[in-house]
Amino acid sequence: MDRRIYLASLLVLCSVVPSALGGTIAELFTSFYSLSVAVLSLLLALLIHRTSDGEAKTFMKYLSLTLAFQFLFLSLTTKMLLNRHFVLNLEVFVAAVLSYFSILAYGIRKLAAEFKFLTPKRLAIPVLVSSAVLITIMVYSKPDAMLWLLLLDLAVVFIFLSLLAIYAKAENYIYWLMVSVAFLLQFPAKLLMSLSNYDVSYLYTIPAALYNLSLSTFLFCLYEIHRRKVKIPSLSELEERVKNYETLLDRINELKEAFRLMNQALRYDVLKKLQIISGYVESYEITNDSRFLQKAIENVKECAEYVEKIGSLDSVISADKVEIRPVNVKRVVEELRANYEIPIIVKGSCVAMADEALSLVLENLIENAVRHSGTDRIEIVLSEVAGEAEIRVIDYGTGIPEDVKKRLFEKAFRYGETAGLGLGLYIVKKIVERYGGKVWVEDTKPKGATFVIRLRTTQTSEPQ
Repeated sequence: MDRRIYLASLLVLCSVVPSALGGTIAELFTSFYSLSVAVLSLLLALLIHRTSDGEAKTFMKYLSLTLAFQFLFLSLTTKMLLNRHFVLNLEVFVAAVLSYFSILAYGIRKLAAEFKFLTPKRLAIPVLVSSAVLITIMVYSKPDAMLWLLLLDLAVVFIFLSLLAIYAKAENYIYWLMVSVAFLLQFPAKLLMSLSNYDVSYLYTIPAALYNLSLSTFLFCLYEIHRRKVKIPSLSELEERVKNYETLLDRINELKEAFRLMNQALRYDVLKKLQIISGYVESYEITNDSRFLQKAIENVKECAEYVEKIGSLDSVISADKVEIRPVNVKRVVEELRANYEIPIIVKGSCVAMADEALSLVLENLIENAVRHSGTDRIEIVLSEVAGEAEIRVIDYGTGIPEDVKKRLFEKAFRYGETAGLGLGLYIVKKIVERYGGKVWVEDTKPKGATFVIRLRTTQTSEPQ
């Protein structure tokens, strides 16, 4: 059996059994147990305060003050009980009231900080329990000093049940549960003390058992907090963690899909190309026709391009973070233009916030136009529009049907007889999105397609 269950069982037995047995020895044990558990709880709270940081350290500071005044209250009441005479005098009342102030101050501050997360649904249980406590006070309590302590119990219970409702699914729920349960147990103990007119013999029964259970709750929960090193992040921090986990999950799914595409490309597309190459080589060996050899060479080049595309996809998907800088887009285009025989006309200039992968974006768009559109020329128009760098890659080929445009940037989407792996435009989209930009396709008048990229620009940084 878990040692926590042993500890909880022992604390419950020590709290309840002596009160049920009665007698002088049982009363002495009850008084000793109350003071001992209060001291142990205080020492444990101070230890956690010393070894923790952040919000947990702050909480333990306030709780330590509460436990210190609880110990003072218990010391005064125990002294009177052992003398067989109990009176809720000013000294005892002040010690009791002071035990609430620090924990209430913390609870109000914390609830105010997380108030925006307190929805009507989360308020249901705190309101229901607090209403029951309030009705009990109104029906049974006497108009004496104890009434003020009962009202303070009500305030603590409502505040910390509200915090418990907010943090119900977080690990730090134990902080709010501890205070809520402890003061919920103290409430009937104080009410019964008042109703019994502070009869000493009765105070050692149910009220003492409830109060000791309250102190045992503090001790057990503090032990768990210390053992598990539970911290208190704000709900905003928890929501940020959830978003980060969701982002990480999306990234893992994206990587899985990328690896699936790469596996598919290697197993089917590249293998298919290799079979075609093998066929052309065999035909060349039989016929000695150089045309078959040329076809084999062309397919080898296409196969190499496939592998390069797969590598590009891997680098784009696997990149953890992007260090963008001002890039002279015209200089990048001029370097790429030398690799193509088709006329590429460059107009204008702009500076975009990007990195070396921008060259891969433009190369994919140019390659897409050359291979699939049937255009006789390409125009690349660079400008700044509405504070953004705009890149237009224009071809005058066959154009792209409307239904195809909607799916053009999807993973592994292929269209037409000249379709490749379906990764080129997907890679373009992923890189542009990494820069915080947008990419889309328009029609070229009178015919053709225009790919438009919008990226952030800078007026102050020097292009590299």
